[in-house]
Amino acid sequence: MDRIDKAILRVLQRNADASVDVISGEVGLSHTPVWRRIRRLEQDGVIVGRYCKLDRKRLGLDVVMFASIKLGRLDEPALVEFEEAVRNIPEVQDCYSMTGSFDYMLKIVAGSVEGYELLLKKKISHLPHLQGITSALVLREVKQTEALPI
Repeated sequence: MDRIDKAILRVLQRNADASVDVISGEVGLSHTPVWRRIRRLEQDGVIVGRYCKLDRKRLGLDVVMFASIKLGRLDEPALVEFEEAVRNIPEVQDCYSMTGSFDYMLKIVAGSVEGYELLLKKKISHLPHLQGITSALVLREVKQTEALPI
């Protein structure tokens, strides 16, 4: 990957809908070479998808919580079962397997603290092999990005 590929990726991270002509103008190459580079980056798995970012607050999802999860079992079947169950909860935006004093960190969105409490009671607390949950309320989002530092 050279500097032109990285420049193309920076443009696409800012605007996934940017046309090849716009990208060409920004990186200083003509249309066809830019198009070929984008296709190669997709085929090589560097570009894995394009999406539209929604404003969660305008959709009524005003609360972000982080839930630290401790499991009672850490064998492979238990981990697989837990991870499959988490994938089926749409309010869980991100799930990370962690080192340290807890096993997973979940980023969860909800319409309100009461909505999170209901989600906790109805879904999160019923996750398989769950031993403990510690929740932390996000007061203010300082930085959130999907853009990688390239």
